Amino acid sequence: MGKKQSRIWLYLVLFLVCGSVLGYEIWLSDYAQRKFVYTWHYSNEIHMYSAKYRVDPFLVVAVVKNESGFKPAAASKPGALGLMQIMPETGAWIAKATDFPNFKDKLLLLPELNIKFGCWYLGELEHEFKGNEILTLAAYNAGRGTVKEWMAENNWDFYFEDPDQIPFVDTKKYVKKVLWDRKRYEELYKNIKPTS
Repeated sequence: MGKKQSRIWLYLVLFLVCGSVLGYEIWLSDYAQRKFVYTWHYSNEIHMYSAKYRVDPFLVVAVVKNESGFKPAAASKPGALGLMQIMPETGAWIAKATDFPNFKDKLLLLPELNIKFGCWYLGELEHEFKGNEILTLAAYNAGRGTVKEWMAENNWDFYFEDPDQIPFVDTKKYVKKVLWDRKRYEELYKNIKPTS
């Protein structure tokens, strides 16, 4: 290989390295993260109902992202429905508690109602678990009764702060992911009013 070819290869490698570094930096930019990774749909509804029920909007949007990926028609195998993946029996209980008349399961597929019910439920869980986000999210995922059993079996109190001790792997991953996403949403949107 001659000097000219060596120089061409060197320039090509340098170009590729610089392009990769630049691309990675662009990908990590707040703009790209907001546009492609941490999108925020239904922001008006999330802000309105999180304020009404006194829950952190960054927590709510992180729950929506992890529960449904912002798909209003999402349905899980166990039967959870909508953006915040609310079980129909939980929806019926929330409807009764909030004086919502003529509740039907399919109404959980309506984005605004699902967010309203999900925010109310998160607020109830936060109250029940004394503001502990780890226990609140674990209860949202695995059920409040299950979390109370874990607390009794493991001598956890309301100061519990180690998600790695959660015995269900799926719930442990869920809690850690939602808390991470909540942190990222706050970093990316704390000075920006998102638009739906």
